[in-house]
Amino acid sequence: MLNERKLRILQAIIQDYIETAAPVGSRTLSKRYNLGISPATIRNEMADLEDLGFIIQPYTSAGRVPSDKGYRLYVDQFISLKKTKAIEQDCLVLDLLREIGEIEQMLQYSSKILSQLTNYTAIALSPQIKESRLRHIQLILINSDHLIVIIITDKGIIKKSVIRLDDKIDRDSVQVISNFLNDKLHGLAVKDITTELIKTLSAEYAHLGGLIEKIISEIFQSLDEINDIDIFLDGVMNIFNFPEYNDVLRARSFLELLEKKELLSNLITSFEDEGLNVSIGSENTYEEVKDCSLVTATYKMDDTILGWLSIIGPTRMDYSTVVSVMTQVSEFIMELLNSKHK
Repeated sequence: MLNERKLRILQAIIQDYIETAAPVGSRTLSKRYNLGISPATIRNEMADLEDLGFIIQPYTSAGRVPSDKGYRLYVDQFISLKKTKAIEQDCLVLDLLREIGEIEQMLQYSSKILSQLTNYTAIALSPQIKESRLRHIQLILINSDHLIVIIITDKGIIKKSVIRLDDKIDRDSVQVISNFLNDKLHGLAVKDITTELIKTLSAEYAHLGGLIEKIISEIFQSLDEINDIDIFLDGVMNIFNFPEYNDVLRARSFLELLEKKELLSNLITSFEDEGLNVSIGSENTYEEVKDCSLVTATYKMDDTILGWLSIIGPTRMDYSTVVSVMTQVSEFIMELLNSKHK
């Protein structure tokens, strides 16, 4: 464990490097920060911090920059996983989320808000719909041969489809079919709606011709068209705001990383514990992400994962701001999810 003086110097180095992107020397620390010690003492302490692996010298005759180990200590020691400042007026924008009924939409819109508030790239992963269970199916007759099907799952996912029927149907028959479907399908996981089940249910209502089979088949197809996990990106071009990505090769590498949806999905969904998780540089599983940090929020209800939001950026990330904003947005989302669940 570092003593208080070394911690203060490490904190100053990291804060200065986050702000300037320039290696930090003892003279800079002495001038900009009221550390109460001489430049010579600062140099000695920086040498110790380097020996301990908390800072590194990128090239000869340069100042020092934080290592992944240094960032980890900084996050654990100085960044509280509680909100540290109010979003204030920006938070008013989040009120728009109240009008969004689908979790997928909520997460997607939240990622847009996060990218705007943090100036980093935000990632949203939608729920695993194949694992969700049907809560309610509503059939609405538009005219004699067109129906709107509204599907609501236990995760709050709403899927709307318009079905064109081969035969005409009246409102009474629509209500009968609606009651039948809710009776037979309520509580079933989407993945359990098989071709065999469709045929079995259709046989029970053979007197309605192929209506049941048509409607259930459309429901199944509508849900099956959705990927198990959808991934959304916002603020992709924000990366060019950071000087380390003035390097064309590094910028291209980051953009190529964002195109690897399966890799990002596997990385982010590995965080299963509810709340925030900060993964820094070499702590990330994949080689492509070793120069990046992620702050990821996992959303759960009744031990079921509803989705993820993540901020990705260089390891020289403004962790304090990102964690603060992510915490507040996450609290807001959970408040909405709990109210909708009730």
